Amino acid sequence: MTENIHIYRELQKHLDTLPIGYPATESGVEIKLLKQLYTPEEAKIASKLSFSFESLENIYERNDNKEMSIHDLEQLLDNSVSKGATVVKKEGNKKYYANNMFMIGIYDMQSHRNSENLLEFWEDSSQYFKEGMDEEFLRSGICQFRVIPIEKSITLEQQITSNDDIRKIIENVKGPIVVNDCVCRHKKDVHGEPCKQTNLRETCFVLSDIFSQIYIDQGWGRQISKEEALEIISKTEEDGLVYEIGNSQTPGSLCCCCGCCCGYLSDMKELPKPTEFLTSNYYAELDSEICTGCGTCLDRCQMNALTLVDEISTVNRDNCIGCGACVPTCPTEAMNLRKKEKEIIPPKDWDALYAEILNKK
Repeated sequence: MTENIHIYRELQKHLDTLPIGYPATESGVEIKLLKQLYTPEEAKIASKLSFSFESLENIYERNDNKEMSIHDLEQLLDNSVSKGATVVKKEGNKKYYANNMFMIGIYDMQSHRNSENLLEFWEDSSQYFKEGMDEEFLRSGICQFRVIPIEKSITLEQQITSNDDIRKIIENVKGPIVVNDCVCRHKKDVHGEPCKQTNLRETCFVLSDIFSQIYIDQGWGRQISKEEALEIISKTEEDGLVYEIGNSQTPGSLCCCCGCCCGYLSDMKELPKPTEFLTSNYYAELDSEICTGCGTCLDRCQMNALTLVDEISTVNRDNCIGCGACVPTCPTEAMNLRKKEKEIIPPKDWDALYAEILNKK
């Protein structure tokens, strides 16, 4: 038993070196989570894996267990992939493996667990977020997500860049697109607390060719066309959901989020200035002359950024993340999106994003 704890502690320390780390806590709940994700043998192998993809052959050469065949190693790694703990890239007949981060990564790939195991994982994860992971997630200063405006909030006159244009982002995806159930809403459903904002569940999209293929191979989602992706996205707009997209010029994911289920938005709302941690190029602006104080925008806002003052809507710029959910349903068209003076250009790609995060660590 003591030996196993040592194995998992070594893995925890190793995972903590990733761009978004895996810090230790006083309670040790992080070890409980690792035991749910890795067998002792898988944990030993994961402690030697890199965040960069390596070939099966290279990993085998560095394996301390010389009694394990390369075939057995491949099976062990593939089993770890099936649990979301490891990721795999396939090129022809060759496989390349890498460690997965807990956030964003492992956590988001757990909806496949059976209900009993899933409930335990969610409870331990919630404890871990409070005790260490939330702080680690915010510490980097560079968000893995950015918020882009919903399509109906942008007028034809506004000059929106391709980095903030949801339609162009989807149209430019080169690999398969996979849609899967929102892990946050699934968590709430398991706890008997269904989403208050939407009945939709298929609201998360995998846009990265590597990760899309993993989701397809593991049966975690379904491959869809670009046309269907845009149809689903249009439905999420109607329900007032927020676009949180991977923070790069070639984003690998898109989540359509709500303030009641999304762990990230929920945590952000508790901060004095959420906009310090959420990247966005827009903010909501109100024309008080034509606002009737109907309160429709307050119901649409997922960040508590709007209040009624003297029967007129007021925007709190510290809370407004520029999602645009409040704009299309304003009956008098008093609410509009405005572009910030300094546009934030996201990193070129996934590698550049995490290299920047790692450099600031």
